[in-house]
Amino acid sequence: MPSIGLHLAVTLFFLAAILKDAEFKPALLLLPFGLISDLDSFVGVHRAAFHNVFVLILPLLGMFIYKRFKMTTIPDRYFAFASLLLASHIALDAFYNGVFLFYPVVEKSYNPLFWLGLTETGLRAFFTWIVPGKVGELVYVITPQPAVPEIPIIASGIELVIVLFAVLTFVLKYKEQVIPRFLYEKAQIRK
Repeated sequence: MPSIGLHLAVTLFFLAAILKDAEFKPALLLLPFGLISDLDSFVGVHRAAFHNVFVLILPLLGMFIYKRFKMTTIPDRYFAFASLLLASHIALDAFYNGVFLFYPVVEKSYNPLFWLGLTETGLRAFFTWIVPGKVGELVYVITPQPAVPEIPIIASGIELVIVLFAVLTFVLKYKEQVIPRFLYEKAQIRK
């Protein structure tokens, strides 16, 4: 399972890549959308309740409702970015033992590695979309079960380096808003 740190790194890289330098506050408001899917560990079925395609529609549905009743001036692209951040979280988790993409309608776990034939039985089951219950020593989740899994903050040294680079990228992108004003002015004077 990807760590929270890896989800955070992907989210920070995404926000630094798509938002303008002056959009620090929207970046902070969009940040939770890359991490929020793991809350299903505590309020429902992990990798099911908030790891499905129906969750991706919620920000877009919110945009439609807000625009319909003229309740907001938030640009439409922020709602789309929120959906993309949710999708990035779900996609990353899908490659680690699968997710329940159509839960609660269909209670089957889907893993793209099997679609691509990249697992030990994937070459034999190249067109199999449903993850088997147990393959060799790897155990795959095949039925949704309420549980609170252990979600690591950072699982390895490589993930730590990726998170550090993501934080550095984000801070450098928004340095004028992140670094206190007096420190930033001192740094400008030294140049």
